[in-house]
Amino acid sequence: MALVTRCPNCATAFRVTPEHLQMQGGNVRCGHCSQVFDSFTILASVQDSETVGYSKEPGVDTPQKDTPGVLTTELSAEEELALEASNVANAEEGNYTFDAALPPKSSRIWGLVSIFLLVVLTGQIIYLYRTELSIIAPGAKPYLEQYCLILNCTIPLPQQVELLTIESSELQNKTAQHPGLITITVIVRNRATFPQAFPAIELTLTDVQNRDLASRIFTPGEYLEENVGSSKVIAPSNEISVTLNIDSDIFYVAGYRLFLLYP
Repeated sequence: MALVTRCPNCATAFRVTPEHLQMQGGNVRCGHCSQVFDSFTILASVQDSETVGYSKEPGVDTPQKDTPGVLTTELSAEEELALEASNVANAEEGNYTFDAALPPKSSRIWGLVSIFLLVVLTGQIIYLYRTELSIIAPGAKPYLEQYCLILNCTIPLPQQVELLTIESSELQNKTAQHPGLITITVIVRNRATFPQAFPAIELTLTDVQNRDLASRIFTPGEYLEENVGSSKVIAPSNEISVTLNIDSDIFYVAGYRLFLLYP
């Protein structure tokens, strides 16, 4: 094999020997443009048969002390082509070997920290949206319940008020038996495909001019015992009847408004 280097300034190629490489630590001077360069930087090899007819020992000026040797034996056009072909062949063969770069310890630590933070974030998302997840994936509810056992939490009942409607309501004014009492009966329907918690009911009483007289929010705890017995939820596509009793001795009630909400 013959060694070849190339001037980075004028791109002239020269044949070199180990002696050239040893002189001045590989620093040489181009015999074409006088540029000093490191011959190790652009060092290639070609088959000896590709440089037949040329002197194996390039003409080199005798260097002064600490002065790079001058390369004067340039490659011919045929040798240039052979050098290019050799470089392409070496690249295609992929005979280059590289030491495997080990990741720094800090990268591995940050990787573990990232995985830990991802697990924590996933746990927080499951905790915050455990009710929604139980609706979207009912089969996952047992696993969510086990998860809540670990965290000492519960899975709240769904509370999507937009899927609740007031089907009908009726006001019964004072009677002879109960002169100071009015009764409002409300039919609430759950149009969801899943059970829902009972909503709170906001009641506003009005006079004959539709002005507000009084307003109150009835929580499920205040009306469930009398109206729905031991039931804990409104079943899917089901309805309940709620009765609200109001003492109205101090004013005459002409109308009312109802509103469902989850406080």
